[in-house]
Amino acid sequence: MRILATLLLGLLVLPGFAGPETAPAKPKKKPPVQTKIRSAKQLINFLETRRISAKFEKATLDQVVSYLRKATGINVVVMKARIEKDGGDADAIEISLEVDKVSIRDFLKLAFEPHGLGLAVRGNLLVITSKKAARGKPVLVVYDISEALIQIRDFPAPDINVYPSSYEPPEPPEPEIHQAVESSEELAEMVRQFCGKETWEDEGVSLTPFRRHLFVRQYPHVHSEIRRFLAAVRALR
Repeated sequence: MRILATLLLGLLVLPGFAGPETAPAKPKKKPPVQTKIRSAKQLINFLETRRISAKFEKATLDQVVSYLRKATGINVVVMKARIEKDGGDADAIEISLEVDKVSIRDFLKLAFEPHGLGLAVRGNLLVITSKKAARGKPVLVVYDISEALIQIRDFPAPDINVYPSSYEPPEPPEPEIHQAVESSEELAEMVRQFCGKETWEDEGVSLTPFRRHLFVRQYPHVHSEIRRFLAAVRALR
């Protein structure tokens, strides 16, 4: 037994004998980013505040979307059938773009809008589709424009000079009247000019002025523009 133990010990210390070989550990793949987004409001805020960097050279739509999913962790859906229905070809798109620390929203616009694609948020999903489909359906909103059309009289200040008892003052001038907009028709034309320029010829879109109201059937994002525009007009009166 002593002789056998001595022989085994000698084999272990011989050069080139190191016991069973161990395979080198494989590098771990970087897991994709996971983002917990449960609502449209959270997703919109995420798209506007999170920044990314990317470089593409003639990348396909699928490649860019795959990068977007891995880099941001958001759920992205591509509506290829709708893109083709509206005259596009999703499989023929080639995207060349290089950006450094821009918001995801700006990245999406730069990458997809030049190819006729639009973006829509549906709950916690980012939907890539045609521009026409991304606009949604026109909805009717009635805007009260009374404040923009109110006539404001400019009364002159009283004259506080001291005159002799025989002095007869001249007739006071007529007060000037300032008006923010001449008529509802004029305001309607301004809305068409400054809000949703490329949409007014779309089917189902309309704008009808009636007395002190505007009846507007438009896409939701254009209604947001109209509200901001009318608020600016009221502030100027």
